[in-house]
Amino acid sequence: MKLPRLSLLILLAASFIAPGARSQEANTDVAVNFIYAFELGFGSYNVGGLQVDVYSIPLQYTFSKIMGNEKLDLVVDAPVFYGRFRFRSHLPDGTRIKVDQDVMSVIPGVSLHYRVVDNWTLKPFVNAGLAWQVYDSSSPRGLKVDDSLIYVWAAGLTSLYEIFWEQFTFSIGNTFAWAGNDVFGGGKGQDYGVLENGVEARHPLGFSYKGYEPDASVFFIWYRFLPKTSFDRFLHDPLIVKNQFEVAMTAGLAEPKKVWFLEDPRIGVGYRFGDLNAFTVNFGFPF
Repeated sequence: MKLPRLSLLILLAASFIAPGARSQEANTDVAVNFIYAFELGFGSYNVGGLQVDVYSIPLQYTFSKIMGNEKLDLVVDAPVFYGRFRFRSHLPDGTRIKVDQDVMSVIPGVSLHYRVVDNWTLKPFVNAGLAWQVYDSSSPRGLKVDDSLIYVWAAGLTSLYEIFWEQFTFSIGNTFAWAGNDVFGGGKGQDYGVLENGVEARHPLGFSYKGYEPDASVFFIWYRFLPKTSFDRFLHDPLIVKNQFEVAMTAGLAEPKKVWFLEDPRIGVGYRFGDLNAFTVNFGFPF
């Protein structure tokens, strides 16, 4: 039986695994790719009987004109993240496996927004924080769920270039980031690089309501994982993911305005496809 290699891990007692399966060195770990789930933000996917549903609230505050520089802003964020992980499968002898685990995390970060020219902004960023288990339930007896405290980190550089034509706003976004998660107290973590390239088109909807003029957008993003990232599948080889593509739409305001405590609120839905399929809820073009 393999030893735990990262938190949010389901370990099956060796006595449950058929001798034939053990001799073939079948994978008996089911580990959530937590850093991918965190980067997904708000959405869901299913891999090998593991259903992952994640919810994130993007809390942030902007400090303008840092050090008196009109081109430099500091953005502080503290996304609150909640993950629901539900694993359902069967052992070779027909025994049904059921594991439910809920996790919370707060992963604060900072980003410097430097406007190179009026329509081009560079954004170096870093995030780091903790994730911990808040609920677990498993059956049959003998299953072991790892409840270790883990830490999560991400760092990278984002570029956003905007083109304005008549009432359209076209955006080109690029991000290179390296992200990972590790376990306190030992164990093997996971990390990967990702290159993101996206384009978006926005346009006002042509009417206003109580002084607010809504707009809508569509965007497309290509995610290239460097060199790859993997997702465990019980009694099968891991799923290797190198490329994903996302199509999405959003709705928001044509002119940025504060609504309640939200700065320039936007919301939308999307679908990722490629080596792994996922549904997403977004809060605007993520660049």
